[in-house]
Amino acid sequence: MTTTLDDTLTDTTPSGFDPDGPEAIEAPTDALEAMDPEAFSDDPWAEFDPEHFEDLEEIESQVSFGGPIHLADTSTRERWLQSALRALVAPKLAVDGDIGPRTIEALAKFQHCSEKLGGGPLKVDGVLGRRTIAALEQLTQSKAPAPTPQAPSPPATPATPATPATPATPATPGPSTTLELREVVVKGVTEHRIRAGDQEVSFSYWTPRWKHYKPFNVSRYKGARKSLLSDADIASVGYGTSDLRILRANALKESGGAFGAINTWDDQIVSWGMAQFAGQAGTLAVLLARLKQSARTRASFDRWFRSQGIDVDRGDYPWKGGKTRTGTHVVITADGKEYRGNDGWQYLRTQPRLIGAFLLAGNDPAIQLGQLEFWRTSFLSRAIEKQVSFASGPGGPIRRYITSERGLAIIVRLHNWLPANVVRWSNRFIAELEREHPGRDLSDPFEWDQALEDAFVKKVSDERKRVKKGSYDDYALALSRAHGSYVGSSG
Repeated sequence: MTTTLDDTLTDTTPSGFDPDGPEAIEAPTDALEAMDPEAFSDDPWAEFDPEHFEDLEEIESQVSFGGPIHLADTSTRERWLQSALRALVAPKLAVDGDIGPRTIEALAKFQHCSEKLGGGPLKVDGVLGRRTIAALEQLTQSKAPAPTPQAPSPPATPATPATPATPATPATPGPSTTLELREVVVKGVTEHRIRAGDQEVSFSYWTPRWKHYKPFNVSRYKGARKSLLSDADIASVGYGTSDLRILRANALKESGGAFGAINTWDDQIVSWGMAQFAGQAGTLAVLLARLKQSARTRASFDRWFRSQGIDVDRGDYPWKGGKTRTGTHVVITADGKEYRGNDGWQYLRTQPRLIGAFLLAGNDPAIQLGQLEFWRTSFLSRAIEKQVSFASGPGGPIRRYITSERGLAIIVRLHNWLPANVVRWSNRFIAELEREHPGRDLSDPFEWDQALEDAFVKKVSDERKRVKKGSYDDYALALSRAHGSYVGSSG
């Protein structure tokens, strides 16, 4: 049996992307920022959201201050770093010397926790600087090895196609990574057609006839391939029965279930994929970094992105309003020039061939599975594991209290829009429910029943209507509302 995100959608009409229809991930409005002085003032998708980090008491319990901490491998600086992070804050981190997104996230987690652990306050930027090294050395009572000499990077050459390490049957374009671009005028509108091997996608930009016209806004595209992944494929990256149902609901809302869907009109500059991973907010660059790092998707990343001059890096990059940020960002090389961060996304949206690379990449089963794995860990799991608070007792992850498929789907959708609001709104509405139900200890999950969950979900939905156009009233209606109906992965 194969899974389609929407069996009712055709392969040639994945999404019209009406700006007044499916919503995009947006930066917070002034009204939202005014709700809480602790709200992010610039970016709702800060790459290292402190709410994503483990409970500090749990982290502290892993640290022994009675002597040196055992480190798994100190043969190189990279392995020493991973071993120290594994011992201090990330017990599941692999010690393999490959500094990728997971290591960087663990490093940022350590920086966030450093003062509590006794290493002093550190800037949370995921960069291994002098102060961070000193804190790691102090807390592990070890010495960082000298930096590993860096060999010069090889030129970006087309990668030899490889079958993705996944049960899915690859839909590859053949040995060539050359993208052929041609333009055809259809009913007075220029249609850009991009071909790789036997695959072709096509799209048009908005025309001045459209009431919301802006230059280089992608209208709709043809050529999306669906039904390429089976239930077993999706389960292989950690999805349970209810997770898959929540995924379908979210993907249909965001992209019509098309993994190559691209949006170039809202304030994220470029958003891509079945969940519309956002450019300016940073999630798209982090996704690309994961695709580049993973053994399952590395060859596909080289084929569709690196060989076209699209890559990712970490460091300082141009952001919005003339500001500079430090973090994972896109790097596009073209005509001897390099475009980083927001400059890269602005350049990409004007280049039909590069847009075609993203559209075609969405037809690759390995890339599709990579998107699903990233969304589960960075969106779904983080959303339902958010820690909520109670006046009546200790709190915990929201999944202990909201246990229906649709209830958690609403939480995931809220996280998809503005992650910080999951805890902010949940705590406010929990406090309201505690006042409405005096004498009940709502911190006890067994006190939550159908009526209490329904009341909570209604408060979230009503608040959503109040602060932003659109609502959750017609979202995920096929999912069960029964308290206790959510069934996650057994792995």
